[in-house]
Amino acid sequence: MSQPKKKTSLEQVLKLVDGLSAEEQERLRAKLNSKSKAERWQALCNKVQSQCEALPPLTDVEILTDLKEIREELKAERAQSSH
Repeated sequence: MSQPKKKTSLEQVLKLVDGLSAEEQERLRAKLNSKSKAERWQALCNKVQSQCEALPPLTDVEILTDLKEIREELKAERAQSSH
Protein backbone atom coordinates (compact mmCIF):
# COMPACT_ATOMS: atom_id res chain seq x y z
CA MET A 1 0.00 0.00 0.00
CA SER A 2 1.24 3.52 -0.73
CA GLN A 3 2.11 5.94 2.04
CA PRO A 4 -0.08 9.03 2.45
CA LYS A 5 1.49 12.09 0.91
CA LYS A 6 2.98 14.55 3.42
CA LYS A 7 1.95 18.16 3.06
CA THR A 8 4.60 20.82 2.86
CA SER A 9 4.15 23.61 5.38
CA LEU A 10 4.48 27.29 4.61
CA GLU A 11 7.48 27.44 6.91
CA GLN A 12 9.19 24.71 4.89
CA VAL A 13 8.52 26.60 1.67
CA LEU A 14 9.84 29.84 3.15
CA LYS A 15 12.99 28.08 4.28
CA LEU A 16 13.50 26.73 0.76
CA VAL A 17 12.96 30.18 -0.73
CA ASP A 18 15.54 31.63 1.67
CA GLY A 19 18.01 29.15 0.17
CA LEU A 20 17.54 30.56 -3.34
CA SER A 21 19.86 33.14 -4.83
CA ALA A 22 18.63 36.74 -5.05
CA GLU A 23 18.06 36.29 -8.79
CA GLU A 24 16.05 33.10 -8.25
CA GLN A 25 14.00 34.78 -5.53
CA GLU A 26 13.24 37.66 -7.90
CA ARG A 27 12.16 35.22 -10.63
CA LEU A 28 9.90 33.46 -8.13
CA ARG A 29 8.46 36.79 -6.96
CA ALA A 30 7.72 37.84 -10.56
CA LYS A 31 6.10 34.48 -11.31
CA LEU A 32 3.90 34.64 -8.21
CA ASN A 33 2.87 38.21 -8.92
CA SER A 34 2.13 37.75 -12.60
CA LYS A 35 -1.30 36.97 -13.86
CA SER A 36 -1.77 33.78 -15.82
CA LYS A 37 -2.05 34.01 -19.57
CA ALA A 38 -5.70 33.03 -19.30
CA GLU A 39 -6.36 35.85 -16.81
CA ARG A 40 -4.57 38.34 -19.06
CA TRP A 41 -6.49 37.14 -22.10
CA GLN A 42 -9.78 37.43 -20.21
CA ALA A 43 -8.81 40.93 -19.02
CA LEU A 44 -8.07 41.95 -22.61
CA CYS A 45 -11.41 40.54 -23.78
CA ASN A 46 -13.19 42.35 -20.95
CA LYS A 47 -11.41 45.57 -21.88
CA VAL A 48 -12.54 45.21 -25.48
CA GLN A 49 -16.10 44.45 -24.37
CA SER A 50 -16.30 47.38 -21.96
CA GLN A 51 -14.94 49.78 -24.52
CA CYS A 52 -17.50 48.60 -27.03
CA GLU A 53 -20.24 49.71 -24.68
CA ALA A 54 -19.16 53.24 -23.77
CA LEU A 55 -15.95 54.22 -25.53
CA PRO A 56 -14.49 53.94 -28.98
CA PRO A 57 -13.31 50.39 -29.55
CA LEU A 58 -9.68 49.35 -29.20
CA THR A 59 -7.79 49.77 -32.40
CA ASP A 60 -6.20 46.84 -34.14
CA VAL A 61 -2.83 48.39 -33.27
CA GLU A 62 -3.66 48.40 -29.53
CA ILE A 63 -4.80 44.78 -29.65
CA LEU A 64 -1.73 43.69 -31.62
CA THR A 65 0.54 45.57 -29.21
CA ASP A 66 -0.95 43.70 -26.25
CA LEU A 67 -0.68 40.38 -28.07
CA LYS A 68 2.95 41.04 -29.07
CA GLU A 69 3.78 41.85 -25.44
CA ILE A 70 2.29 38.54 -24.32
CA ARG A 71 4.19 36.66 -27.04
CA GLU A 72 7.49 38.29 -26.03
CA GLU A 73 6.91 37.29 -22.42
CA LEU A 74 6.19 33.72 -23.50
CA LYS A 75 9.41 33.67 -25.55
CA ALA A 76 11.38 35.00 -22.57
CA GLU A 77 9.84 32.37 -20.27
CA ARG A 78 10.71 29.60 -22.73
CA ALA A 79 14.27 30.90 -23.04
CA GLN A 80 14.66 31.01 -19.25
CA SER A 81 13.27 27.54 -18.77
CA SER A 82 15.57 26.07 -21.43
CA HIS A 83 18.71 27.18 -19.55
